[in-house]
Amino acid sequence: MSLETSLTGRVGTIELNRPDKMNALTVDLVGNLAPAAASLVERGARALVLTGRGPAFCAGADLTLVGQALAGEPAEVLTPLVEGLHGTLKRLRLLPVPLIAAVEGPAVGAGMGLALCADLRILAEGARLVPGYLGIGSSPDGGVSYFLTRMLGSARALSLLLRNRPVRAAEAAALGLAEPPVPDGSALAAAQELAATLAAGPPLALLRVRELVDRASAQGLAEQLDLEQERVAELWKTHDFTEGIRAFLERRAPDFRGE
Repeated sequence: MSLETSLTGRVGTIELNRPDKMNALTVDLVGNLAPAAASLVERGARALVLTGRGPAFCAGADLTLVGQALAGEPAEVLTPLVEGLHGTLKRLRLLPVPLIAAVEGPAVGAGMGLALCADLRILAEGARLVPGYLGIGSSPDGGVSYFLTRMLGSARALSLLLRNRPVRAAEAAALGLAEPPVPDGSALAAAQELAATLAAGPPLALLRVRELVDRASAQGLAEQLDLEQERVAELWKTHDFTEGIRAFLERRAPDFRGE
C-alpha cells in the first residue's frame, strides 16, 4: 500500500508509504489521500498527522511520470497528477479537524505544498522545504505560491521562490512556517503528541479558529469582526462552551464532546 493509516485514541496518522521512491506522488496516491483522512475523521479522529515513511517526507512528483512526460506530451501525462493533487489539497483544507505535517528529510515541490497545506508543521532538524520548480524550468504547483504568500507575504515568498533555495528547519521556524525543530527521527512522535493535545480541545471551537484565521487575510476588519461575533454567538449555544466554563470554575479538566 502506498498509503498507511492508523488511529490511536483520537489521533489519526496518515503515512505516505513509498520510501524506496522518497514517497513521490502518483495519481493513485494523491487520489487516496483525502478519502483516507475523511475515513479517520469518521472513525473518531479529532486531529490528524501526515508524514512520510523513510528518509524523506515527499520528493514531489514521481520521476517515472516525469520520464513519461519527456517521452510524450507533458500535459497529457502530468495534468491528471496536478489536478488530482489540487483537488486533494482543497479537500484537506476543508477537513473539520486540525492537520499536522511531520517532516523528516526533504519535502520537495508538490511535497512542500503538501506540508504547507497542513495547519501546523513539525520539522526534524535535518528536514528542509525545497521549492525546486525553477530548477526544472517550471513554476509552482501544489499550492506552494498560495501558501508561501499567505504565510510570509509577497516579498519573502517571491524571494524564496526566485532564488529556488531550500529552507531548513531552523529557518522555517524563524519564518513562522513551522514549529521549533525537533531531533531527527522524532518529528512523528512530536506531531502525534501535539495532535493529542489538540484532540483533547473543543472540536467546534478549533474548527472556528481555523476558519477565522483562514478568512482574515481575504476580508477587511469590519467583515472579520462581524464573522467573529457570529462564530462566538454560535459557540455560546454549545455543550462545550458550557462545559468549558464549568470546568474552569470547578478547577478541573473539561470534557469536550464536539457538541
